[in-house]
Amino acid sequence: MRFTAADVNLDRVLSRLNHLAGIGATPAGGVTRHTFSPEHVQATRDAAGWMTEAGLDAFVDQYGNLLAHCAGADSSADRVLSGSHLDSVPNGGNYDGVLGVLAPLEALTMFQEKGLLTHKPLGLVSFIEEEGARFQGLLGSTLAVGQVPDDEMAEISDAEGNRYLDLLASSDFGLPRRHVDWDRGLHAFLELHIEQGKRLEAAGIPIGLVSSIAGPTFMRVTFTGQADHAGATEWDDRRDSLLAAAMAIVALRDLAMQEFRGKAHVTVGALDVQPNVTNVIAGETVFNIDFRAADADTRAALDQGIKNILAECAASQRIDFNVRNLHGAPPVETGGTLRHALENGVAAAGLACMPLVSWAAHDAMNMAQVTDSGMLFVPCRDGRSHTPEEYVSPDDVASGVAVLANALLELADQR
Repeated sequence: MRFTAADVNLDRVLSRLNHLAGIGATPAGGVTRHTFSPEHVQATRDAAGWMTEAGLDAFVDQYGNLLAHCAGADSSADRVLSGSHLDSVPNGGNYDGVLGVLAPLEALTMFQEKGLLTHKPLGLVSFIEEEGARFQGLLGSTLAVGQVPDDEMAEISDAEGNRYLDLLASSDFGLPRRHVDWDRGLHAFLELHIEQGKRLEAAGIPIGLVSSIAGPTFMRVTFTGQADHAGATEWDDRRDSLLAAAMAIVALRDLAMQEFRGKAHVTVGALDVQPNVTNVIAGETVFNIDFRAADADTRAALDQGIKNILAECAASQRIDFNVRNLHGAPPVETGGTLRHALENGVAAAGLACMPLVSWAAHDAMNMAQVTDSGMLFVPCRDGRSHTPEEYVSPDDVASGVAVLANALLELADQR
C-alpha cells in the first residue's frame, strides 16, 4: 500500500501542531520550550498520550528521549525509527522539530488504522535537548550513540549550574523509563524536517531529499601581532593582528563563494580584539571559524584552503598565528538504501522532489553512527526558522507525511 497527501488526516496533524504551539507560547507568536521546563515536560506528556492513543508503546529512555514502538511481524527484526525533537530555541517557531515528531506519529497512526502489519517493527522518537538552548545541541542523540563518556555526562550543566543528570532524575514525564541499547537493533532512521532555507520554495518543489548533512567544524584562530600607538607607528613597522584577521575573513568568504559554492559554507561569527582600544593597534585578535562541507573530499580540501589563507594573511602582516580545532563532525551522506526508499516514497505520493544538502546539523547526523540515516525536507515560508514567523503550508505538511509514510513502509518491509 502507498499513501498520497489525500490519505493524511491533515486536521489531526494541524490540531496537534496548534496544541503544541500553545505550550510555551510567547506574546510574539513563537514558543519557548527549554528542556525539562514545565512546558517541555507537558509537551512530551501530551505527545506520548497521542502515541498511546494510536496503540503505540510509549516510554522514556535513560537519557530522557521519548520513544514509542509499534510491533512488526518479526519481533526479532531490527527496527525502523523516525523522529525529531520537541524542545525549542527562545521564542522559536512552531514547526522546527515538532513536525518531525508528529509526521511519523501520523504515519504510524495511519498504519494502525488501516491494519497494516510491517515485517520489521517501527518506532518514533523525540530526542531531548536538540536545540541546545539549555545544555548543548543534539544532546539526546549524542548521548544515545555513546559520544559522551560518563564522567563528561556528569558535568553537563545549564547556565545556572543545574546538572542535566539531576534534572533528568527529578523530571516526571508520567511514562515508564527503560534502558535502550541504541547501538543495536536499528535498521534505519529517517527524520522529516523543515528546510530552514528557501531552495524548495524558490523551485516550487514540495519535497527535498537530503543528499548529505554537512557536519560543522569549529576552529579558533589566534593572530598575535604587536600592540603599538595607532598614530605614531609607521605603516612598515606595524604588526596589526586585526588587519590580518580582516583580510582573512574576506578571503575565507571568497574561498567559499568561488571555489566551493554549493559544496561548502564558511562563517566567522565571533571576534575578540585585544587591547580593543581605539588608538592602539591590535596586538592580538582571536576569531572562530564555522565551516561545513557536503562531502568528505570537499571537507579535506576546504580545511587545507582555510589554513593556507590564514598562513598567507599572517605572513603579510608579519604576525604569528595558531589554529585550534574546537569541534569536528564529518559530513553524513545518505546511503543508497535510504535514498531509494525516499525516492520511491516521493513517486508513490505523486510528487516532485529535488536533492538538497542540509547545512544545519540534525539528530540524523548522529544517528548515522549506529544505523543508516537519512532526511527529507519540506518547504518553510521565506526560509524562516527559529522565529515566530516560521510556517509550513498544510499542503506541504500532508505531502511530507505521505512521503515519510511510504518510505517507512518500504524500509520496514525489507527482508
